[in-house]
Amino acid sequence: MKAYRVFAINPGSTSTKIAMFTGEDMVFFRNVTHDAERLKEFKEISDQFEYRKETILEELKKGDQSLEGVDAFSARGGGLVNIEGGVYEVGEKLLEHATIGFTVKHPAILGAQLASNFAKEYGGQAFVVNPPDVDEFIDVARVTGLKGVYRESRVHALNQKEVGIRYGKKIGKKYEDLNLIICHIGGGISVTAHRKGKMIDSNDIANGDGPMAPTRCGQLPVKNVIAMCFSGKYSEKEMYDKLTKTGGLVDHLNTSDTRYIRYEKSCRND
Repeated sequence: MKAYRVFAINPGSTSTKIAMFTGEDMVFFRNVTHDAERLKEFKEISDQFEYRKETILEELKKGDQSLEGVDAFSARGGGLVNIEGGVYEVGEKLLEHATIGFTVKHPAILGAQLASNFAKEYGGQAFVVNPPDVDEFIDVARVTGLKGVYRESRVHALNQKEVGIRYGKKIGKKYEDLNLIICHIGGGISVTAHRKGKMIDSNDIANGDGPMAPTRCGQLPVKNVIAMCFSGKYSEKEMYDKLTKTGGLVDHLNTSDTRYIRYEKSCRND
C-alpha cells in the first residue's frame, strides 16, 4: 500500500502548528507561536493569510521540507455551517464560508484557505478535519435563561476528538463506546462532555463562554458588559475583539504567552 504524504495545518489563536506525515509516521513538526501584538495589526482574520503562509514556508525551508508531491493538505477548518464531526473536502462553498467566516471569526478559518491554496499550487487534495463548527449538542444543552438566545457548539473539536480517540486506544476501547469529559487548554479553553463519540455539551469558545483564557475574556457579569457596549468608548468590533482576541491574559498582562508570566508574592507586611 502507498504511504501517502500528508501535510497538516492547524492555525490557532496564538500559534500555527504544522506537520508532515509519510503514512502514519510524522517526519516533521513545528509549533510557531505568534506575538499577539503582531496579530493585532491585521484588521480581519483572513488578512493574516499571507503572513501565516509565509511563516509556514519559512519553517518548511528551515526544516529542509518541500510541499512538492504532497498527496493531501489536511487542515483545521472554521467559519463553516454547523456540521457533524468528520473529514470534509474543501470545495468552493466551503472555501467561501471559511474566507468570510460565515458563522464565526476565528483563526481556524485560515486552515481551509491555506490547504486549498497549497493544493492548487503544489497539487494534491485539500481537506478540513473536525473543525470548531462541529455541532453534536443535545437540545437541552442549547437552552439559556433568555428566550431567543441559545448556546451554540463552538469547540476545539479537532483536539477534543483526537484526545478521545487516543485515550480509547490506550485503554483498548473505541472512542464511540466511551463517555468522557475532555478539556482543551490553549489560546481558548473548552471543557466538553463526550457521549458515545458525540460532543453533547461544552462552552462556546467563540462567543465568550467558559473560563478566562490567554486571549478570551470568558464568562462575565452581563450588566457590566452592557454598560461597556453603550459607553460610547468602543465600537462593536472592538467589543467583539475584547471577547475573543484581546481579552483574558492579553488584556491584563499584554501577552498571551504564559511562559513570560511570573507570579511574585509580596513579602511586605502592609
